[in-house]
Amino acid sequence: MRSTSRATLVALALAAPVVAPVTAIAQTSDQSVEQPAEDPAVPEQMPAAEEGEPALMPESEAAEGGDMAADPMAEDPMEGEAMEGEASDMAEAEEPAKPVEGQITMQDQDTILADDLLGAAVYNGADEKVGDINDLIISLGGEVEGVVIGVGGFLGMGEKDVAVEMASLDVVRDDAGAPRLVTSATKADLESAPEFVTADEQAREAEALRMEEETTTGGSEAPLE
Repeated sequence: MRSTSRATLVALALAAPVVAPVTAIAQTSDQSVEQPAEDPAVPEQMPAAEEGEPALMPESEAAEGGDMAADPMAEDPMEGEAMEGEASDMAEAEEPAKPVEGQITMQDQDTILADDLLGAAVYNGADEKVGDINDLIISLGGEVEGVVIGVGGFLGMGEKDVAVEMASLDVVRDDAGAPRLVTSATKADLESAPEFVTADEQAREAEALRMEEETTTGGSEAPLE
């Protein structure tokens, strides 16, 4: 009987270290279940405001609201420029209109328009068509010094320009009231006359001649030893 009690005590002594950790693990597991971890994604809850007090907001929202409400009287630069432009337009509109210097309101009966001259036919004394007006030569003073007559050729091919002074032409009106230009030169006289050269063409020819001379002069120079 005494030996049996001793064996029981030995068994209990050996089982005690095993039971204690198991009991501790069970207690830890219960604590983890009872106390869930905080969720970092849940925003911080602000304490409820008492009745009559303004509601509080998170610091981040308060900062954004402060930026939007900061300096409400600041002026938009684009709006300022628009207002200045409108003021300038109003000032110009308020300026009283004045008569235009040198204005012509009605055409005199003894004048013709450039549109009437351009493309008009030119006739000789025998009432033969000798060419058409291709262009006008106008001085810086506004006077028509001459006209450029296209002569020769066929359907515009092979035609050349011959310029004559406006004073050498007689301008009359036909039965329909259209201007009619008459020259004392014959068709053969105009076809054999030198061709008209414009100022632009003269400048291009002078530039081409200069470049040709530079090329010739540079090619004839003796090589340096």
